Amino acid sequence: MRVSLFLYLVVFLVFSPAFGKIDVNIVSESIVRVRAHKNDRVIAEGSGFVVNEEGYVLTNAHLLVDAERLTILVPKTSAEMLSQQIFANRDMNLALLRVQGLDLPPLNLSEQGAAIGRIVQTLKSSAQAGFQVAQGTIGAYQDVPGKTVRDPVVHLLQHNAMVTARAFGMPLFNECGDVVAINLPDPDSGRWPFRKEEPRGTIFALRSGDIIAVLKGRKIAHSVVKEECLSAIERAEQEKKLAEDRIKAARDSAQAIAKTARDRARAERAARLAAEKAKAQADSVSKAVADSINAAQQALEREKEDRIAAQKAADSLAAVHQQKQKETSQRLQLIIISGAALVILVLLGWFLFARTKKAQLRSASSLLNKAEHEAEAAREAAAQAPQPAPFKCLLEGQDNTGQPFALSIPALALPSGATLGRSPTSAEFIIDHEAVSREHIRLIYTDGDLYVEDLNALNGTRLNGRLLNPHEQVGLQNNDQLEIGPVVFQVRLIQE
Repeated sequence: MRVSLFLYLVVFLVFSPAFGKIDVNIVSESIVRVRAHKNDRVIAEGSGFVVNEEGYVLTNAHLLVDAERLTILVPKTSAEMLSQQIFANRDMNLALLRVQGLDLPPLNLSEQGAAIGRIVQTLKSSAQAGFQVAQGTIGAYQDVPGKTVRDPVVHLLQHNAMVTARAFGMPLFNECGDVVAINLPDPDSGRWPFRKEEPRGTIFALRSGDIIAVLKGRKIAHSVVKEECLSAIERAEQEKKLAEDRIKAARDSAQAIAKTARDRARAERAARLAAEKAKAQADSVSKAVADSINAAQQALEREKEDRIAAQKAADSLAAVHQQKQKETSQRLQLIIISGAALVILVLLGWFLFARTKKAQLRSASSLLNKAEHEAEAAREAAAQAPQPAPFKCLLEGQDNTGQPFALSIPALALPSGATLGRSPTSAEFIIDHEAVSREHIRLIYTDGDLYVEDLNALNGTRLNGRLLNPHEQVGLQNNDQLEIGPVVFQVRLIQE
């Protein structure tokens, strides 16, 4: 048990990730292409995802407008199948299709959703690279009332995980890989059907609560995850607490082993005293045997004198005296043999008892040393665990065209350095603007302060109006103004 605890601590400290990332190979199995046909040509195309094993697919309602025929294309097999429209709500921009024989695994819906500032992920696709992960954060919630009092309120969220228009209808995942929303076009981009504009800066998505309500209302089977998805920092803190609890358990176990060893040592001392007492008793018995032998010898001498005297008195008594002498000699030999055997047995028992207790004492000492080494190793492993910054960094602002931007940098990402830029492959936090370099700046927390470093960006970086030199690290304070190319951010340091 102690060895398995130590191995768990080592594996957690070495392999624990900074945040969760969906497995593209797994979730893409549930993604399909939705095509609307009219007059034998495709008039609209988007994405959708499977919600149960009976072939039900969720997608955007605007794809179905004016469609005479609907088909589902499975990207993995390139098979195209006819689908049936089950439900469509234009106010929510949500539609439910069914495809007979669609044997694809369903995705899980999150009942808890995701809070503002949480990391979210979705998929984007291309003919060359296939499916890829697009990551961002939730910037705001928006409630859109219905056209009449009886119409329900539509609950939307906004995020900056940038995708193309073909990704409308794609699921939006939380860090645990559960669906928290479905991507939609901007509701203000035009009347139905929405104009086919590429998204810029902010993506709208219909929250999972409205999706679950639609499926429940139509009694469509679906899988719901009720537990809240913990953030990377919360998971790290939870794992840290578990590790501390296991370290405490290991320490308590070591103390219990040490107490057992002390109890065994006390038992050993008691056994040694008992053996010494038994030896004293054996010495007493040996002395008593020796006294018995001396007394017997004296009796033998007296008997010899009596025999001589009796032999003079009468020859008839000689045979009687000889018989009595023979019996007395046999008793004396029996007494001597019994006494010697008793002494040997007592000494042999004391020797075996002392040898067994000595071996037990060595075993207890070895167990105590082993427990102390394991406890020390557990303390060292806990001391080496990475510590997050005491605050997270929230960047809020807009570019020179008025486009809003918002980035939330978790506290756990700051000690190792967080890179911000336009490239989703080389930057950890994305600023989707053509004037921002692929890797523009890096934020790092060290020695109790937060610093910003310009990564030799083409359009430069300014802090409170001052142009930073390439690779110069300058301290960041709360409410500082940080200009990344044309994008102006207000720095907010939020204590955790």
